[in-house]
Amino acid sequence: MEETNNNKLIELINQMKEEKTLELQNKVISEVLKSRFMCPVILEDAPKGGGKVNINKDTKIQLCIIKTTDGKNYLIAFTSDKEVNKWQKQQKQQSLIYTFEDYAMVTTKNANLDGFIIDPKGCNLVFTKEMINEIKNGITTESVVEKDTEIEIGIPKDYPEELVNKLKDLFSNIPAIKKAYLQLMVKDNVMSYLVIIDSDGNEKEYYNTIASASLPFLNGMPLNLAALDNEFGKKAVENFEPFYIKE
Repeated sequence: MEETNNNKLIELINQMKEEKTLELQNKVISEVLKSRFMCPVILEDAPKGGGKVNINKDTKIQLCIIKTTDGKNYLIAFTSDKEVNKWQKQQKQQSLIYTFEDYAMVTTKNANLDGFIIDPKGCNLVFTKEMINEIKNGITTESVVEKDTEIEIGIPKDYPEELVNKLKDLFSNIPAIKKAYLQLMVKDNVMSYLVIIDSDGNEKEYYNTIASASLPFLNGMPLNLAALDNEFGKKAVENFEPFYIKE
């Protein structure tokens, strides 16, 4: 099984428990979005005492859950083998590597699941289905600006280098995207990142992919995506240089 290293996440969670600030909360969420967890499962034909199992499309996988005293059902996200052993001491636990996106997909599609818990016998950090939806809805996949709406556009003071580098890597694998611009937008007193895409006209086809790739690097900041081929997009990039140009 692949290695997981979530030391930074545990450090941030411990800091957040000592100092409950919005900044630390956003940092924890951002790190959770980047992390890889061990999700305990029961696999068909798994060898006793653990070991490698070949998984194919016909393999039956049963996800392990925790039922809380209030009747809620949660998946489990372990950050390390140490945390796995706190929960299951009798035998080596079979696990799959899951990301936040994996947990979000499974919980939102299953009415009987209420979210997931990180290290139930450790930090015991709960992400409810409502929290998961709020995090995913932090991204607006298309910026809609009504006529005469006042907005301010500028360059972020704290430039999001990680986000920009991630988007550059992503766009290099999408031939349709020719250029991209990143700005800070203030609309109705709400601050967000604005990414404007210059493409072959099918940019909306990639909005969900861009949104998912950006999510771990937003640090709680909303993201708006817009096309260059309209009045708003053209006006927004005036006097700005693109951060990405297709080579």
